Amino acid sequence: MKKSVTLFVLSVLCVCVEAQTQYGWIEKSGLPAPGRHRSTALTCGNRGYVGLGHVNSVVDVLYQDWWEYDPGSDTWSQKANYAGGLRYHAAGFTIGNYMYVGTGRDPSATLHTDFWKFDPVNNTWTSVASLPGPARRGAVGFEISGYGYIGTGSYYADFYKYNPTSNTWSSIASITTGRTSAVGMSLNGKGYCGTGDVGGNSGDWWEYNPATNTWTPKAPFPGLPRMEACGFTMGGRCFLGTGDNYSSGTNYQDFWAYNPSTNSWVQVADFAGAARRYMVALSLNGRAYAGLGTSGMNYSDWWEYGTISGTEEFVVPSVKVYPVPSDGPVTFSFSTTVKNAVTFILYDMSGRAVHISNFESCNEFTLEKEELPAGTYTYSITSGSEFISSGKIIFE
Repeated sequence: MKKSVTLFVLSVLCVCVEAQTQYGWIEKSGLPAPGRHRSTALTCGNRGYVGLGHVNSVVDVLYQDWWEYDPGSDTWSQKANYAGGLRYHAAGFTIGNYMYVGTGRDPSATLHTDFWKFDPVNNTWTSVASLPGPARRGAVGFEISGYGYIGTGSYYADFYKYNPTSNTWSSIASITTGRTSAVGMSLNGKGYCGTGDVGGNSGDWWEYNPATNTWTPKAPFPGLPRMEACGFTMGGRCFLGTGDNYSSGTNYQDFWAYNPSTNSWVQVADFAGAARRYMVALSLNGRAYAGLGTSGMNYSDWWEYGTISGTEEFVVPSVKVYPVPSDGPVTFSFSTTVKNAVTFILYDMSGRAVHISNFESCNEFTLEKEELPAGTYTYSITSGSEFISSGKIIFE
């Protein structure tokens, strides 16, 4: 009989955060390039990255430029052009210090499966293994526990998992209904995908569990069914909004937040810019950023979503880890209380995640060694999209 073994227990000293903070949108410096839609946006480290896309109001104009956004100075800098050439409706994900971008459509209307890795330190693009499934555009991408995931697009339902160590892809469970222009993201070790064009507007919402390789239907999106929306994660929630109803041509600007722990949605502040479709969004430093897109007019504006009263900006704390090595508990102590959701991941030396724990807020936790074998392990601590700490611990 197969037994389920608990490797360790996290004892968490939590500090509650009152849910009275006001959130809203603040306009920032727009992308210093032509307005566009069907672009690609990713986060890496403490910077945001945006590029590619097209405009097709008169003639179809495609882009391959790639821009870095610094939220501290509210400035943009142009980086090396995407090595895959002119492209729109591409998908991507970030793993560690690298971004991966691929698929999409080129000026000849050819769809692609190629993927490219961007190194922001060296400002270089490198070819990596192509997606093994059919060529497509309008797919979704996200990262879970050091692996990249790409799926849907061009009305397909298939999904694929990318291993950066071996530079290989593997097929995983498909979502139930094929679609394009959906919204996808990951949070707390799970993937989420929903809405989009399924032959009409959709409002479904699915959760992917990599441990069981299964998709589970969750509470449906409570706003009007839509396609071409955007989303991001922040503060332990999934946010989804904007998009359009293709049949009526109506563009939306409402936003909703999904709480995985309660499987429920709540409406939040509307997007403060013009209603639109094909907007891009990303999470960065405990806040979110969104912009570009089209309503018939192509936009280059850029907006920040986060607290407008009630709390301070996210400050990355220092982390003290002791004792190391240890034959018993190891304590992780933060210099300041982390008020947003915190994720702790422990890896063995093969890079396999042996445990993931999530908690709402924290200033200290203890890792108890129970049936965990002696040896060296690595860990990472994040809060939303914000990196806090990583390192090694040794159990004797």
